Amino acid sequence: MSDWQKKHPMGTMLGDSLPGAPVLAPRGNTVTGVRTITLTDPNQADVLAGKRDGRFPRYDRPLTVEVWYPALPGNLAPFSIEGRAFRDAAPDAAVGPCPVVVISHGYPGSRILLVNLAENLSSKGYVVLSIGHTDNTYPDFPAQGSIESAVIHRSLDQRFVISQLKTLNSEGFLRGMLLPDAVGLIGFSMGGYGALRTVGARIGENVLKDVFAPVAEEVQEAPDWHGDKTVKAAVLFAPATFWFDPARSEDIDVPTLWFCGTADKTVGYDAVRQCCEGAVNSDRIFISYERCGHNVANNPAPAEALSAPWEIIKRWADPVWDTRRLNDLNCHFVTAFFDSLLKGDAEKAAYLTVPTPCGKDADGKAGTGWPGFPEAAPAGVILEHFPKHR
Repeated sequence: MSDWQKKHPMGTMLGDSLPGAPVLAPRGNTVTGVRTITLTDPNQADVLAGKRDGRFPRYDRPLTVEVWYPALPGNLAPFSIEGRAFRDAAPDAAVGPCPVVVISHGYPGSRILLVNLAENLSSKGYVVLSIGHTDNTYPDFPAQGSIESAVIHRSLDQRFVISQLKTLNSEGFLRGMLLPDAVGLIGFSMGGYGALRTVGARIGENVLKDVFAPVAEEVQEAPDWHGDKTVKAAVLFAPATFWFDPARSEDIDVPTLWFCGTADKTVGYDAVRQCCEGAVNSDRIFISYERCGHNVANNPAPAEALSAPWEIIKRWADPVWDTRRLNDLNCHFVTAFFDSLLKGDAEKAAYLTVPTPCGKDADGKAGTGWPGFPEAAPAGVILEHFPKHR
């Protein structure tokens, strides 16, 4: 154990699980490393340059991607944003090859806003790549063109990073560390919009004709697009669903795990639920956080932001829910979901079921509660299962 680790025992840092967390929330036993890489997607629409002769000019689109991976222990200083990952540590080849999880942030956002979840998964034997979506991060958010860029590029960025996994597995520091065909996708808010498109959801025809008319040429899917089948499971945190036609979601056939706060006024709880119910060819788990707003996924606010105005701190916080508790719940449920589907650990699927109601059922028999929780049920959490229709 390094001197730094001795000074920061488990439980003392944001991202460590709280007392009473569900059983799959704590970090795993694997040391985590973190590195920043840059990928370049050629010949993409340059939205910020404006149209020329009725069409966006093309450019080589840079993407900054944060990568968390199982690593060898060392005495390197951890990443400057509080975490337990070691910057530029050597990968631990003995742990690999690992399933891959790709994370897509909100609007605007940052590739590190879900760092707690990324580190948590990496410590359990995953390699996690979190995309910094160009034109949509806090440092490069433009005065005009950001929403058009998001609408066009979110899914394309995700598909491009996924397409690079085999190359990343054959060269560079991740060589031999990846299972490029065992991919999970996580999208929050606008990242969830992109994730839904990536796994096969289609934008409504009226939206294409009216709302998206200026960018329809870039947004319209090819007739032969039915989703990226490399993705084996998708997690959707409060996804922006209002542009989708629930009747055009038949191509979503991978299992999906949905999270949404019942008080979400940004994307609308009812709209998210309707989209979930329409994806009838996907085996779906829907988790509702009662009275929670939009921020169901982000890390807790850093200490220096706690005295900032609400307009700043609301990037991370919720008026009702403790964000650390939300992170514990998310880590628990997402671990169960990906372990069962990407690692083939069938026993973990039990943590996504509620065997009997808490309290007493109609016959007066006591319920058995939720698997993995220290109390009978996690207050304020509703879990529902919508099986696929075929």
